[in-house]
Amino acid sequence: MKEKSSRTKWLVLATVCFALFMINLDGNVVNLAMPTIIRQYHATLSQLEWISNAYMLTFAVFLITLGRLGDLAGRKKLFLGGLVGFTVGSALCGAAQNVSQLIAFRVIQGIGGSAMMPATLSLITANFEKEERGRAMGVWGGVTGLAFIMGPIIGGYLTQSGLGAALNGFFGVEQFWRYVFFVNVPFGALAFVFGMVVIPESRDRETSHRLDVTGVVLSSLAVFLLTFGFIEGPRYGWWRSVREFSVAGISVHPFGLSIVPLLLVLAAAMGVAFVAYEGRRRQEPLVDLSLFANRNYSIGMITGIILNFALMGAVFLVPLYCQSVLGIDPVHTGTVMIPFALALLVASPLAGIISDKVGGKYVLLAGMIILAASELMMGRFRVDTRATELMLPFVIMGLGMGMSMTPLTNLTLYGVPQQKTGGASGVLSTTRQIGAVMGVAVFSVVLQASMVGSVGVHAREIPHFPPAAQRVLVDYVAGGGLYGMPDSGENSLAAQISRAMKPKTTDAAPQPPSPAQQAQAAQVMKEIGAGIDLAMRRSFTDGINVTFIMAALIGAGAVAVAFFIQGKRRVRPGARQVAPAEEAAPQIAAGE
Repeated sequence: MKEKSSRTKWLVLATVCFALFMINLDGNVVNLAMPTIIRQYHATLSQLEWISNAYMLTFAVFLITLGRLGDLAGRKKLFLGGLVGFTVGSALCGAAQNVSQLIAFRVIQGIGGSAMMPATLSLITANFEKEERGRAMGVWGGVTGLAFIMGPIIGGYLTQSGLGAALNGFFGVEQFWRYVFFVNVPFGALAFVFGMVVIPESRDRETSHRLDVTGVVLSSLAVFLLTFGFIEGPRYGWWRSVREFSVAGISVHPFGLSIVPLLLVLAAAMGVAFVAYEGRRRQEPLVDLSLFANRNYSIGMITGIILNFALMGAVFLVPLYCQSVLGIDPVHTGTVMIPFALALLVASPLAGIISDKVGGKYVLLAGMIILAASELMMGRFRVDTRATELMLPFVIMGLGMGMSMTPLTNLTLYGVPQQKTGGASGVLSTTRQIGAVMGVAVFSVVLQASMVGSVGVHAREIPHFPPAAQRVLVDYVAGGGLYGMPDSGENSLAAQISRAMKPKTTDAAPQPPSPAQQAQAAQVMKEIGAGIDLAMRRSFTDGINVTFIMAALIGAGAVAVAFFIQGKRRVRPGARQVAPAEEAAPQIAAGE
């Protein structure tokens, strides 16, 4: 019987990790399809942002609610329901006929993903004993590395070639980007069948299964406003309004202020109201605030926020650097990141095994130090960096991430009673998601600010480049223009610079230039074009270096916070067995 139970839990782990792989794969493949989607629908940059943001925002908003719902209604039900929602949303995204439909269907995907993510953690916690969770969490974390490997490669290939001429004709798909969504359908169906068969149901049986509706509303509003504010901060301005924001046709920018600080203040107010309400609620709160009395849970959440802020906020720039500065196509960008993913794939389960044997605290600290060191190494990019030079820092970063994420998740949830793991996992996933969103938003601003200062310096080094044209280049970067992004029309950078460089007309009829003058002018324009190209690539490189150095410093701060986390108490041979009543209490002890 024990052997069967052991076999069952590993089948449960395989099933939830398969679904987790699908979620992570989707994020990677969709990003590579974005340029093709822009061309297909003539989408604006704002629409492009919301193809990603609709999923990200929905995912963050519902994590807490759906995590707790799994505790009440059943984690297997929630996992399978989320799997269905994500798979159906993927099929609808692949069939979308316009950008508005695609954005709406990404919301359905986000709801499905937000149901699945906390359920994967709570199902692992419910099916594995505490002493084995490190190994299970290691496999869970290693799946992320596998998705990093497969995502860019699969996404690039599907976007460019589809499934091959024969299958493309058979399915009648002419726009190959649709396959990046359709690929989730067979994966989702297979995971659903396995989930129905191998996953046992588990839930919090100590409650009467009533959902805290007021808590749902307050928490959802707080997370929505906070996440939306950070997502749209670079677009609308962090303080002064730089773009009009309207609701139902009514412009909202009081006293010239951006809508963003107002959203962040409202988010804080909703968060305070949520905490106050949950603190007074005695029956079935959405978030049991007593969880935060657990030292590891509180410190682990803070560490996770800082770590995701520093890591995701900087790493998302690497594909942009590879494609915009180094000129690497999407498929090869994926292969450049393979060393990172392989190292992560190896380090995550290994860190879990070591943590089970010796405790996870110092594995965590070592991993975070390695991660910060790798970001310092990344902060030395050049415009002529070779792809092979990225291999070593990527390997070190993958090792650091794998050694950090696995023990951090395990130590954070280690002392949480099993009946509360869904809600606790939902809060944990939400805070990490918010940390990643904040990191991307803040580091985008840091990148742009660094580029504005850098491009002005490099523009002055361009021969024959007049000050008026230099100002155009600086204003283009300050307005959010990014090297390598689609840019055409009357307001394109090339058109603006051309107008700035035209000599002022005079009353006298212009004399037609001689062939020699035409050749000289063409040579000058060629030199200016090459100079602009180099200035933009240099400024982007300068900016990404600044962001990685800042990320390394923030990562070092996360190490200082994580130092106060407590390691798991190891039971010595012959020691007294823990009674069931004690088992529900936090199993955390100092002194490791």
